Amino acid sequence: MGVIKEQYITVAVKVNGIIMERLKLRRVIYKSKDRKVYVYITNDFTLPASKIATIYKNRWMIELLFKQIKQNFPLRYFWGESDNAIKTQVYCVLIAQLLMIVIRKKAATKKSFANMITVIRLHLMSYVELLDFIKDTYKAWRKTHSASLVFSP
Repeated sequence: MGVIKEQYITVAVKVNGIIMERLKLRRVIYKSKDRKVYVYITNDFTLPASKIATIYKNRWMIELLFKQIKQNFPLRYFWGESDNAIKTQVYCVLIAQLLMIVIRKKAATKKSFANMITVIRLHLMSYVELLDFIKDTYKAWRKTHSASLVFSP
C-alpha cells in the first residue's frame, strides 16, 4: 500500500504534427488499501509522492460532492449579482446538502440520495414525520393521512 513508483516524464505538445513544446511532468503510481492502482500526473516536483496521492484522493471526493450538488440542487439561476448574494446561495445549497446527508444517515435508509431529495421536495409542505417518511414513504403517508381518507356516512 502506498506509492509504488514515481517517474519523471516528458510529454510532447504537437500542433499540426509539429512538436511545439515539451512538458516535464511527474507520474506517481499509487496502490490504495483496497488494492486499486491509481496513476497521477502532476507538474509539482516539490511535494512528496504520498502527498500528491492524498491531494488527488481528496480532490476526487470534492468532485463527487459537487457532482451530487449539481444533480440535486441545480444552481441555474442566482438571486442576486453581487459576490455576497452568490456566496450566500452556494452556502445555502451546501447547508441543505449537509442536512440531507445527516437525515439520510439518521433514517438509515437505503434510498438513493436523489430519490430521497425528490421525495422531500415533493412533500415539503406535508405534515409527515420526516425520519419515518424517509424510512418508509408510503407507510408514513398512510399513517398521517388515514384519518382524512376515512369517509363518514
